[in-house]
Amino acid sequence: MALADHETGLILSGGGARAAYQAGALRGIARIVGRGAGIPFPVVSGTSAGAINAATIAVHADDFRRGVARLLRWWRAVSTDVVYHSEMSTFARLAGGVAGSLIGLTRGPRRALALLDNAPLARTIADHIELDRLDRMIKCGALRALAVNATSYATGHAVTFFEGTLSVAPWQRTRRRGERHRLRVEHLMASTAIPFLFPATRLGEDWYMDGSVRQLTPLSPALHLGARRLLVIAVGQFAGQRRTGAGAPAAVPSFAQVAGHALSSVFLDNLGADLERLSQVNRVIDRLAGVERASDVAMSHVDAFVLAPSQDLGELARAYVPRLPRAARLMLRGFGSSQGTGANLPSYLLFDRGYCRRLLALGYADALARRDEIAAFLGDRDVRYTPLLAEAFL
Repeated sequence: MALADHETGLILSGGGARAAYQAGALRGIARIVGRGAGIPFPVVSGTSAGAINAATIAVHADDFRRGVARLLRWWRAVSTDVVYHSEMSTFARLAGGVAGSLIGLTRGPRRALALLDNAPLARTIADHIELDRLDRMIKCGALRALAVNATSYATGHAVTFFEGTLSVAPWQRTRRRGERHRLRVEHLMASTAIPFLFPATRLGEDWYMDGSVRQLTPLSPALHLGARRLLVIAVGQFAGQRRTGAGAPAAVPSFAQVAGHALSSVFLDNLGADLERLSQVNRVIDRLAGVERASDVAMSHVDAFVLAPSQDLGELARAYVPRLPRAARLMLRGFGSSQGTGANLPSYLLFDRGYCRRLLALGYADALARRDEIAAFLGDRDVRYTPLLAEAFL
């Protein structure tokens, strides 16, 4: 298919193991776009696990299908061991350090408090993603910019580290900013540092955590980098989950339920709110289309296409929890991961080949189910899309 000549941005949200869904969806998009095409989104913005997906396809911007193939190969073979240490001894040491620090028995660990050690992920990223190719992709015109989003512990600001063309300028807004960097493994590790689960990452004089935590406007980095149309691949259902056991009194929420909802809030709520704001702003702009605007006011309609799972990824995770390493299973069992919506928590940590392949298949099927819409969105500059799922924002 012929791609439109406008700047389209791809936004990949965070979500741990759920990000396998994005890889499946990108496979579907690659099939729709066809062979021999470069990346259909010259601006790519990723957060947390979505940043790893974003970097993988960005470094192969000159051959989109090749980049997607590399991404699929990794997710199809993924295992817990390439993301975090799963030995019982490592978990016991980290859990003991956290517990001792919380009750005052120790002065605190030398590293930031975390229940899991994701040192294997750094080696995986270094082996899997050729970040040195980014500069080449930008210079040849295949890519405008890649953005990796993190959160500063020192300031609480949402920080976008980007590598892009010289025409892209850094920015400063309220509690968020964009900084030009030569992107490295450390930037991706900072973006994926989920608080309490994974340790913080140091960059320069600051420490950083997962980019989703304080990212109140997840769409804005792509817009700052020049995108004027957005394709968003989410990793959850914006309408929320359906309550099970209707008619029965709800049980006291387990720790896993609390943590699962907290992670869902981090990874989904800000994205949903920003999409709703964009929809409202578009309506205002469209109504003012015939009204003369002040010359110093720059406003334009921003089309957005949202692709989100057609099934509850937390519920899908339930069947795969027994396949987690023993240490992780014991931790989740103690947290109450089998109660109510407690399966949300393991769905973020389930770097299991079976679960991830299930999500790859779902993402692919969901993308192909909307083949005509995606083809129109990527190929027709005059198409108008409201960035919402009808049932989500009522």
